[in-house]
Amino acid sequence: MITITNNQFYELNYDRNKNRIYLRINNYWKSPEIVPNYLSDWGKIIELAKPGFTLLADFRNMLTHPTSVKEIHESVVDLLVKSKISYVAEVSPIDRIAVLQVSGVLKQIGRGSIKVADIVLGENILDQLINAEL
Repeated sequence: MITITNNQFYELNYDRNKNRIYLRINNYWKSPEIVPNYLSDWGKIIELAKPGFTLLADFRNMLTHPTSVKEIHESVVDLLVKSKISYVAEVSPIDRIAVLQVSGVLKQIGRGSIKVADIVLGENILDQLINAEL
């Protein structure tokens, strides 16, 4: 596992064997300025990933973000779409408003986005989807 970053706001890791990116978002992001490297960290991790990679996104600890922060999430989705992502498994936030925010942004990917109850289930589903393609 390659860790790109792990701070109080988010964690980004890449598993080369599974060709999978792992994202965990934590806490409240009051503005894009508190996560100045977020987009560049995504750029780094996408460069490591091979086309057809999967994403397991853990949003359980995410709190509702202001509109300015939603815009950087939308920029990440644009990067994901351009980078040939195959599937996303998403563990929804506990915060009800954050659930709506995440769903709205991930719909823009326009392909295999799956909501799962927990990380283990997400991992298993992504493994099965990739193995079915082989």
